[in-house]
Amino acid sequence: MDFPAPSDLEPFEILFDHSEPNPALLPALVEFVGNLGFPVPPAGRPWVFANFVQSLDGLVSFGGARPGGEWVARSRHDRWMMDLLRAHADAILIGARSLILEALYGKIAGGPVFRIVEPELLRLRHERLGRRKLKNIIVTGSGNLKPKDYRLFRSEHVDALIATTPDGAKRLGDSDAPLLICGHGNFLDLGELLHTLRIRHDVEYLLCEGGPTLYGHMARSRYIDEKFLTISPQEIGSGIPPEQERTELERTAGITARPTSFSGPGFTIEKAIWYRWISCRKAGEHEFNRYRVSKP
Repeated sequence: MDFPAPSDLEPFEILFDHSEPNPALLPALVEFVGNLGFPVPPAGRPWVFANFVQSLDGLVSFGGARPGGEWVARSRHDRWMMDLLRAHADAILIGARSLILEALYGKIAGGPVFRIVEPELLRLRHERLGRRKLKNIIVTGSGNLKPKDYRLFRSEHVDALIATTPDGAKRLGDSDAPLLICGHGNFLDLGELLHTLRIRHDVEYLLCEGGPTLYGHMARSRYIDEKFLTISPQEIGSGIPPEQERTELERTAGITARPTSFSGPGFTIEKAIWYRWISCRKAGEHEFNRYRVSKP
């Protein structure tokens, strides 16, 4: 299989790249985007890499009726890069809130299917990387989700599973989607979930696409191994402007600020997580960075 560069995309400008080489990537693809190798996963859980797009001032969403990252990115290169990263993952981890908001205010009725859209990258996944059908793991500790309302759980493109707690499983009832029950009571044990994905579902490489609450839990538990971050060249401001119409959820919950990629309690200065900057690409005025957690 030769790599057909998208006709509407210029090659990425590779500013520097210390990523591992990947023998499965053909030279034409490496020339187009750079290296994209991954280390061997740790014992007992997948290698976890996250992917976010943010504004210059660190925001990942405009909020309101445009909650998705595509409104911050507004970049075909970013959408293509997301598919490339999905092609390397056995599964994608997504918080239920992200699915719900996209279904309510996104462009597609019934919400998104987190899949690979670019045909050449789907072929890359199967023919060169040897990956099977992509899994979508939707995380809901509470179980307040109705799978029948979302086309994700009827899609032929992915296998959709729900990760939840014992209490959440009771609320979900007789769900058509397979359940991964981890933890006890209403506590979701992320370590148990990752171990289950690796041992029982052959997930070696797991892509975390958020949202901020799920990512915050994963980062605080030290389960994020690296992070891909697109910087969109715009400032949008953390406060929701008064002229922007708010959603019912924002009004009832008193939400006045736009989210960053990391939600919930942070770290003290002694415990903050440091990363190594291992690659940087440029496409137009967008910057594409890769960071890997520095080991103590």
